[in-house]
Amino acid sequence: MSSARYWVYAAALAIYILNAWGAYVTLGGYGAGCGTGFGASWPLCNGTLFPALSHYPTLIEYLHRFLSVVTGLVILFAAIAAWRMKPRPQLSSRLMLLAIILVPIQVVIGGEVVGSGLSALIATTHFCFATAIFGIVTMAATLMYVDNKREGAAGGQPAPGQ
Repeated sequence: MSSARYWVYAAALAIYILNAWGAYVTLGGYGAGCGTGFGASWPLCNGTLFPALSHYPTLIEYLHRFLSVVTGLVILFAAIAAWRMKPRPQLSSRLMLLAIILVPIQVVIGGEVVGSGLSALIATTHFCFATAIFGIVTMAATLMYVDNKREGAAGGQPAPGQ
């Protein structure tokens, strides 16, 4: 199996870290660190793309947004790598495609959290989508791990159904 599985593993880890950081943002009350409402607060942070980070809540919220971009890119690279594998792991590559489809929806919901003034219902929806994406990518990673173990046990031959 190619190094694509490492990208998928990295995506699962990145999502886990992002979700934990997002929980810290919410539970710490730092969600308004870049302001609330649309425009100056979303997608910008306090009216700028690169705000001054001397205010702790701004630093915490901005770091969440930065981690979101990095995680989104890792998910994208993992999905591309999974689709380029020969032979392609059918279920894992489809799960990664589903994750890529859900990421932009998650971004919009995150914007709605800020735009709504941190509505608890929208924030909960945002966390539910984050958890779903984590579950989907973790399942893809688990399947790739199991397939890799099968290949090793079979002397490097692809597992049946690959």
